[in-house]
Amino acid sequence: MIDSGILMRRALRWVCENNDLTPDAVVHLPHEARAALEELTIAVADDMRYNQLKYFRPFNHQKKFFATSESDRRGILAANRIGKTVSTCYETAMHLTGQYPDWWTGHRFDHAITAMVAGEGWTQVALVLQNELLGTQDVKLKENIGTGAIPRSAIDLETMRSDGANAMGVEIRHKSGGKSYLLFANYTQEVRQLQGFKLNLAVFDEQPPDDFFSEI
Repeated sequence: MIDSGILMRRALRWVCENNDLTPDAVVHLPHEARAALEELTIAVADDMRYNQLKYFRPFNHQKKFFATSESDRRGILAANRIGKTVSTCYETAMHLTGQYPDWWTGHRFDHAITAMVAGEGWTQVALVLQNELLGTQDVKLKENIGTGAIPRSAIDLETMRSDGANAMGVEIRHKSGGKSYLLFANYTQEVRQLQGFKLNLAVFDEQPPDDFFSEI
């Protein structure tokens, strides 16, 4: 769930960028113009809350990663807190939904897919991957679902499989009209539980064990 203050700041930045304004210039606008801008900012923030993918703007280093998406195997080796997980989760959201931005030059799926995201344990998966993709570490808090990389309108909540706070799997609406499937997994579960899934995409938050990777 995104903090309301952060959401408003992001919305203001987006409105300013799309109206050739700087945030500092807003205070110098005439009263009526400033009031209209504030109203537009609130509307954008409301839309942004459950539609983060529409407003995602990557940094240059993220664009370089996205440009490699035609490769079968890829990875990001970089410092902490520069957007590695954000990059992989937003790309995953694009492939699951078929909602690609105009600036996207990488691989596109024109059909629904099956994707798996995996991490070191269920707690870590919920804290990082589930939170980034669905917008919540606890899927029991249904009002928070859809505030992550995958738009709420694309998440078929009725198909959500969960175990307590953790999402196990959910169907995602693809723009082609089909349903993609998002599977959550962790490296500590029995490898045989992964057998039988024909994956179009697999995303690992950290390097997986060899026996886990060999089954994918």
